[in-house]
Amino acid sequence: MLPDCPVAMAPLGTANVLSYHLRGKRDFSFYSHRNPLSPVSVRLGESSGRFFLLMAGIGFDGRAAQKVNPRTKRLFGSLAYPLAASATFVYGPGAPVSLSFQRNGVEVESRQSSWAVLRRFPFYFPPFPAHERTGIPDHAFQLDLFTGKNRRDLVFFFLGAALGKSGNFWRRESVRTEKLSIKEGVSGQMDGESTFFLPNSLSVSSRSITLLFSEQGLRRTGLPMSTEPGSKEV
Repeated sequence: MLPDCPVAMAPLGTANVLSYHLRGKRDFSFYSHRNPLSPVSVRLGESSGRFFLLMAGIGFDGRAAQKVNPRTKRLFGSLAYPLAASATFVYGPGAPVSLSFQRNGVEVESRQSSWAVLRRFPFYFPPFPAHERTGIPDHAFQLDLFTGKNRRDLVFFFLGAALGKSGNFWRRESVRTEKLSIKEGVSGQMDGESTFFLPNSLSVSSRSITLLFSEQGLRRTGLPMSTEPGSKEV
């Protein structure tokens, strides 16, 4: 239909999170009644020529994602990932991995961590705030590092993630970075899909994709009845 317009399908879980993001921010300023498909440009994360839209995880995340397959998704739906994480929790956080990153684009720091997550939002769970209120630049990620060593520490990390807290007490260090370098091969995930990271780096790509939102789809996520300038909601 559109030979000059490459089209890619987003994973269902990723699309669901995007819809939650729209519902949470309630900002449809990009929408226009004059355009049946409203475009929104989004920068992608990249590693070794592979791209991700929302987040990438290293270590614990990857081990959990390995337990999720099409069959478990059909059986458990949205519970598949929490159940996989619970099963992975039994075996503890796993072996630490050598990582390095630039803190706030100033200095390079090295860490040993068994779990690291790169993301574009300050919280893991919807509703997500509007991106312009997150304080995360378009070219950067928020990096979460697990600083604990055992299952008890994982519990604190989970609680900190759920509450949006970081610090020594929560076994969670959270910094802004433009690139994360992995010094050794490790299991991981991109937008919930299991992968294996070779020694390489993850960064915000210069490439972007354009998301097309239809009026019908947006109304399912809370598009007001009228969004034209000067109009009033009843």
